Amino acid sequence: MIYRLFGLGKVTLTIDRSNWKWGKSNLNIFMLGVVYKGIAIPLYWQMLDKRGNTNHLERCELIERFIKQFGKDNLEMIVADREFVGEKWFNWLTNNHIPFAIRIKKNSKVKNHHGKLVQIKELLRHVSHQETYRHGRILTVDGCLVRVFAKRDKDYGLVIVATNQLETVDAMTSYAKRWEIETLFACLKGRGFNLEDTHLTHLDRVSKLVAVNALAFCWAYHVGIYKDKDKPLKRKLKSNARPQASLFALGLDVLIEGLHLVFFNNDKTVFRQLVSFLTPKPMKIGWG
Repeated sequence: MIYRLFGLGKVTLTIDRSNWKWGKSNLNIFMLGVVYKGIAIPLYWQMLDKRGNTNHLERCELIERFIKQFGKDNLEMIVADREFVGEKWFNWLTNNHIPFAIRIKKNSKVKNHHGKLVQIKELLRHVSHQETYRHGRILTVDGCLVRVFAKRDKDYGLVIVATNQLETVDAMTSYAKRWEIETLFACLKGRGFNLEDTHLTHLDRVSKLVAVNALAFCWAYHVGIYKDKDKPLKRKLKSNARPQASLFALGLDVLIEGLHLVFFNNDKTVFRQLVSFLTPKPMKIGWG
């Protein structure tokens, strides 16, 4: 339903994990989303009965769910942060011909031009704020042949991205889309849905709550996209060049206003308009 709702085709997938504690219980969501216009669209998730990182089997399982449903031909690339590294994982992606652009740790071991094992940061000392650097040699990271890109962040720390697309000239731009899943988590956990405030601790029940929130998020986001097309808003950019007001926030405001008309004015026309936004071709908004 969600895939058709946004008319998705070949997509870049982003994965991330978010966890919090309620009492003695660890609530740990591992999620896969589609990169889409600034905020990831949630597709699949798994509740982990632990606090720590995922293993390669859990990652592979989530990707395989996407492939089984939509086919590998619709998977353009996987982007992820440095938590999602490892030899088995990198080789599984490469052996299955799945492109990736994943941030790696600065202490990852590689061979220098003398054949000596060193931390990768030793090869990237010269990288400046003004450039995205493409390393000249193909390197082996976590047992996988990769092309490495690097740049400095605002605090002058190294951001190092590895890709199994050895001929690519810009994996950093692909990796930069990874932040969209963080924006999604921010929406689910704080901007209207307050997922962390749930007192549920049974993982199956939390997963069902995530499903409801994911659907509500997509509903609001779909409304926001069409509202912005109908009456484009001038949205100021933050220092990172992202809009201060997201399409999700815009849609959520319109959705709340519409639901108010439905519940307090018994407006059936608005109700039909609202429900139509759960389809790929919604009706025109008649309020707001």
